[in-house]
Amino acid sequence: MSRPMDRQRLRQLVIVGGAAILLLAAGAGSVALQIQRDWRPDVSGPVLPDWSASVANAREIEITGPEDHFTLTRSGAGWVMPSRDGHPVIPERLAELDAFLADLSYVGARTADPAKHARLELAEAGEPGAGTRLTVRGDDGVVLTDIMIGAARNGRVYLRFPDRPRSYAAQLSGGTAAIPAIGLADGWIDLDFLALDPTDIARTLITPERGPAYVFERAGRSARNFSLREPGGWRPITAGAGNGPSAALSRIRFRDVRQADRLRGEPVGRHVEETFSGLRVSLEILALGETRWAVISAVAVTDGGRAAADAINARTAGWAYLLSDLSLNRLLRPLDEIADYTGASHASEPADDSGQ
Repeated sequence: MSRPMDRQRLRQLVIVGGAAILLLAAGAGSVALQIQRDWRPDVSGPVLPDWSASVANAREIEITGPEDHFTLTRSGAGWVMPSRDGHPVIPERLAELDAFLADLSYVGARTADPAKHARLELAEAGEPGAGTRLTVRGDDGVVLTDIMIGAARNGRVYLRFPDRPRSYAAQLSGGTAAIPAIGLADGWIDLDFLALDPTDIARTLITPERGPAYVFERAGRSARNFSLREPGGWRPITAGAGNGPSAALSRIRFRDVRQADRLRGEPVGRHVEETFSGLRVSLEILALGETRWAVISAVAVTDGGRAAADAINARTAGWAYLLSDLSLNRLLRPLDEIADYTGASHASEPADDSGQ
């Protein structure tokens, strides 16, 4: 009886021992995997040591951000944005990006766990916590640089290279972590270039989409309010009721830009401002569906406005600019929203500019 029992016990011991070995192996594998994920290899030096050569040979920069995706291409006249009909991009933005990438140096390696990438804003496009990916290509589409930029915190910039799980911390030479605003297409296009000096605006003619055209004027630079000159029979609701529409070009930012000859919009209004320094700026407003676009031109009324007129025309010739609802309201505000019809045949009296 004892021998069969000994064999049975031996068999049980072998089974238990085998299970223990399997559990030990599984535990060792799990520890090894965790060690691999948390490993912090030593890294130092520039993040992109070949950046200078890459940017010199670059022909296209593709940018995929959390909210936008677009490309910049190098043309004979400089860098342009194809999705904006080849509109030139702001040269200073390229200089900022160039300086930023050339100056980045490693601080150290960080997590290689994809589940933790979102915390560093290094997740893939379309996922929460996505980063901004920059892909630089040369001739024939050859990839010269491909990098993903994430969060900037406590003097560190977090980054990784696409298709690789390991993330890194980097910093700039000054110890800062300022990332240029590169993730949105409209940040690369100068859409707030038009800003007349509000004290220089002398006369404004507005032809709104509905109601009569009207003219506001100021007697001089020191006058606080614009006076309604045309048409007769109207009186401003308040002394400064016309100031907003009359000085709309002193602060305006367009929302987008396209080649004007591609819009085929219908003219629905006009806004013209003249300055004491001899400049006249005209915006013809075009309707394209529910959107409104402005075609801009400038004329020198006197020699003093010639340089400003030339600069505006050089920038705006051939382009149409998308207006926000707020800008449209200021540019083409109907007269009955700022003045009451009195029925009198004469033009309104000058507004009180004394400020009293």
